[in-house]
Amino acid sequence: MVKISLVITKRYKRTIIESTPVILMGSLLTGLVMSYLIIWATVGLDPLSFFTTFYQTLVSYTGLLESLLFLTILGTAISIAFYGSYWNVGAEGQYVLGMLGAIYVVMFSPLSGFLSGNDLVSAAVLKLAAILLGGALGALWSLIPGLIKVFTKISEIPIMLLMNYIAYSLSDYLTAGPWKGRYTYGYIRTDMISESARLTVIPGLETLRYEVVIAAIVVLVSIYLILDHTLLGLKIKFLGTNPTALKSSGFDERKVTVSVATISGFIAGLAGAMRLLGYDYRLPYNIGDGKTGFYGYTAILVAWLSFRDIRFIVPSAIIVSALSSFGYRIQMSLKGLLPPGISAYAFSQIFIGTTLIVYTLTRITKEFSVKLVIRR
Repeated sequence: MVKISLVITKRYKRTIIESTPVILMGSLLTGLVMSYLIIWATVGLDPLSFFTTFYQTLVSYTGLLESLLFLTILGTAISIAFYGSYWNVGAEGQYVLGMLGAIYVVMFSPLSGFLSGNDLVSAAVLKLAAILLGGALGALWSLIPGLIKVFTKISEIPIMLLMNYIAYSLSDYLTAGPWKGRYTYGYIRTDMISESARLTVIPGLETLRYEVVIAAIVVLVSIYLILDHTLLGLKIKFLGTNPTALKSSGFDERKVTVSVATISGFIAGLAGAMRLLGYDYRLPYNIGDGKTGFYGYTAILVAWLSFRDIRFIVPSAIIVSALSSFGYRIQMSLKGLLPPGISAYAFSQIFIGTTLIVYTLTRITKEFSVKLVIRR
């Protein structure tokens, strides 16, 4: 009688080919080739047009910078949650709550009246208050499933996914109800925020805001320092890799989970607040219909591609931003050739999905050795 089994063992020896940068680039190139084969089989696009368009996407870096910064901030927020085995798939909802907090401060709170002057100090205080409240609401939104997890042992994943849609509905209720604008030309949306409450455009780079660039750098460096140079960071890593060791050391696992949930949600809410103050300037109706850019969901891919390593958040964000932008460029190249209903977003998901599949399989073979054993 023949017995066939799979033997999976953990790898400990690493080579340069198995390093994260090599895996990232290899996955990107392999994913692009697979994506091209899918598109070629569908609409017959020639390879020169496909790869030339991707090259132009990378060269036209200014079109990537906006999404790169927000994916860096949100990817960092999700990554620190993943470090602590807190699977934050609710960053999209936390992002929306950040937008709600920001517009409340600058349009409907007492601060909007007291700090309505045009002087720089008043404007700075108003924007800072809006960003902080947005972050606080994001933290609160993330903390709810965190507390449920630590006290009831119920997984946070389904709760967070449901809360994303609750956030969408809450935003739509406020936009169509008490916050509905008076000067919207018949559209359902809020009024525009004042000029003094908007973030500062970088001259020559109209897609960038000084405050967003600073926030991305501060968030990235701060989380790196927390994880690698603080006791809290050590606890978070223990929680994600060896919770038994964390308990045996006398630390409370529940407090660490609550800390991770709070930090992750605060950063996601901060990103939403800055998005509203720097780019959108108002709340739209049907916000869940792609009007957030789905950054909260897309950033999950950034955190996954970095494989819980803060050092690779930016390269991962560059890859995801480039692939997303590439989808829109390809759609323009294929204008008139596409079947009805095929959008640039669908192309972006093909590019990102194939790259992610290749990357995941490569990471598995890097971490584990899989052998087929045949016994007689």
